[in-house]
Amino acid sequence: MSSPDPSQKAPGLLARLVQPLPGKDPAGWALGAVLALGVAVAAAWLLTPPELSQRFPGEEALGTPAPVALKAARDYELLDADATAQLREEAAAAEPTVYDLDEDAAEEAVARIRAAFQAAREVLAELPGRPPGPRPLAAAREAFEAQLGVPLREPDLAALALARFDPELEQLAAGLAAHGLTGMVIEDRERLQADAERGIVVRSLRATGNQGSRLVRDLALVRDLRGAREQVRREGAAVPPGTAPAQREAVVRVAQARLRPTLTVNMAETARAQRLAAERVKPTVIQVRRGERLVGDGERIERRHLLLFAGIQAQTRARDLWAVRLGAAALALLLVLLLWRHAAASGASPRPSRRDAVLLAVLLVGTWALSGAGLAAGDALHDRFPRIPPEAFYHLLPFAAGAMVVRSLLGADTALRFAVAAGLGVGILAGNSLFFAFEAVLSGVAASVLAPRSRDRLGLVEAGAGVGLVGALLAAAAQLFAGRLPGEALAPAGFAFLGGALLLPAAVSVLLPLAERALGYLTDVRLQELANLNHPALKDLIVQAPGTYHHSVIMGAMVEAAAEAAGANPLLARVCAYYHDVGKIRNPLYFAENQRGENRHEQLAPSMSSLIVRRHVVDGLELARRWKLPAAVQAVVAQHHGTRLVSYFLQKARKEASEGAGPWEDPAAVDDEPFRYPGPRPRTPEAALVMIADVAEASARALAEPTPERLSQLCQKRIDELLAEGQLDECTLTLRQLRQAGAAMGEALVAVYRARADEAGQGPGLPAGDGRGLHLVARR
Repeated sequence: MSSPDPSQKAPGLLARLVQPLPGKDPAGWALGAVLALGVAVAAAWLLTPPELSQRFPGEEALGTPAPVALKAARDYELLDADATAQLREEAAAAEPTVYDLDEDAAEEAVARIRAAFQAAREVLAELPGRPPGPRPLAAAREAFEAQLGVPLREPDLAALALARFDPELEQLAAGLAAHGLTGMVIEDRERLQADAERGIVVRSLRATGNQGSRLVRDLALVRDLRGAREQVRREGAAVPPGTAPAQREAVVRVAQARLRPTLTVNMAETARAQRLAAERVKPTVIQVRRGERLVGDGERIERRHLLLFAGIQAQTRARDLWAVRLGAAALALLLVLLLWRHAAASGASPRPSRRDAVLLAVLLVGTWALSGAGLAAGDALHDRFPRIPPEAFYHLLPFAAGAMVVRSLLGADTALRFAVAAGLGVGILAGNSLFFAFEAVLSGVAASVLAPRSRDRLGLVEAGAGVGLVGALLAAAAQLFAGRLPGEALAPAGFAFLGGALLLPAAVSVLLPLAERALGYLTDVRLQELANLNHPALKDLIVQAPGTYHHSVIMGAMVEAAAEAAGANPLLARVCAYYHDVGKIRNPLYFAENQRGENRHEQLAPSMSSLIVRRHVVDGLELARRWKLPAAVQAVVAQHHGTRLVSYFLQKARKEASEGAGPWEDPAAVDDEPFRYPGPRPRTPEAALVMIADVAEASARALAEPTPERLSQLCQKRIDELLAEGQLDECTLTLRQLRQAGAAMGEALVAVYRARADEAGQGPGLPAGDGRGLHLVARR
């Protein structure tokens, strides 16, 4: 029984989309329908032209004669935004300022004054009939100020203490404070000057809440704080003559100390009232009747005309734009469905997967979105550099980035169809320009042709330069075809070359890693990096397990040749061969290719030896994850032995059982499971080829005379054995492809042994295992 493949964890957020699409899977059909509709909906917004059939002059036409007479196509009610805004500002400015009136201010002041006098009298109550000393006086002052809430001057304290804070003085101070806080007292009357004409709104507030609001127009009723203090001083001067002057002054200052503004501005309520007043103003509407002349032929366009044009254009879009969007969605949907049907009819192999459909949909919509933004940016640049035509800036856009990404991931045929779809959309975006559609399609075709050269970062730059050169030639040809002078074609051609040579490689360099991470794709650029023998994993392998390294490099040559013959991915197959046995780094001396004399298995039980040997698969997966090898490589690490038996140790265990030397009494009682790899079986062509090459190369090392005939027969024989065991049942290779792969592996082995024989001056039957000729295989 095979266990789940531990390497097949999600390579990205959309890893479940790797199943073929659509086939007969309802989920596949549903996803295809969703993606097609998604592209159509996106096209409805992206491909809709910015202007409809009737175009009105814009701000740039202000003050110029109208080229034609314009009339209203239907009845309109146009909002005059400027007039509405002005009326609302006037309504807000006319709204009175809101003030809060503290009706409890006088009562609070009286209460504090009474409490202060009472507290001071209680302190002095212990010293009847005697002038208070320093300590009692300080205590009285502290009690008085604590209740009053303001400090007291020394002369005032002495005067009040001399009278022992007489209740008559208390009554006088309370009365003066109450009179001073009667009515409305404001901090500064200058604040009221702006409200002189419209009055103010006064909200009466008490501790129990808002007592209501009233409009006060007579602002003479409002006193400022300075006037209130002066009033207290005048009233204090009129007290009975029996009161000592010092005590009278002390009482006045106590009353003045408790005066404060009772009328304060409430900015929040004022802003709220102004906002409500502005909202009550109804929008100003201009009535335009059907057939009414908006501007005559040759009439100078004024601001009022522009206001009408903008309003009519806005309402026309709101009413008619949906029809245009529906048409754009229908065009995009038909385009996608026809090209997808064409791909299915052409018998494309392998069949596109769900993630391929997601990638194509995202790239197509992204290309259109980027083109729309780039065209708008080109217009903005033209405004800044008016001497350069706007279409010259359009050529900077890397239209072919999507096609190059598709070519790198899905192949040339798919990239060609993608280039057609993306290019037609770009032509629509560029004002239904046939020239731009033609150039965008051919640039994408050029990208799909040149992309195979981009096997590394430098190759990507070279491919971008090639696409830029093609784009420059197309731009120049289009300009000449339109009747432009050769000098006028230089700017578009130069910008097209810069867009291809600079922006295209940059865009592809960003998109390819995103596709790798999000959708689990493995690009040739990444595989080339892994195929470099200076990779840290391979460096560890050659140091810790040189024999395994030698074995893996020879297998790389074998599987690469076999993959080319069988139609698999040669580069992926070679990389998988390099890393399939990295787990042997952990226990290298327990594997025959790394042993020099001593065999450590002689001292171990067969089951323990089998455990150590089978362990290299699990160790390989752990190391592969540590080095962040791609999921496809991890899958081969887990699958390259399938569910095969470690037959040597199984036979050894059965032999010991027959001799009575092991834990088993009968050879038939020996269980196979401790000697079987956990699997799973190979599920991809590359994994199957690595399994075949693994057993074939190991068998070739055991041949006494590795002649070309024997090597070729050996490969075919091992394939037949694996087929008989059912190890290749889950991969997609046909019998014909397996025969072709076996023949190619035999030829690769013959080349390896011939290289060794040439170096040693011997015939082709030179035994393997000495490591000579390794650099020739690695160079391949």
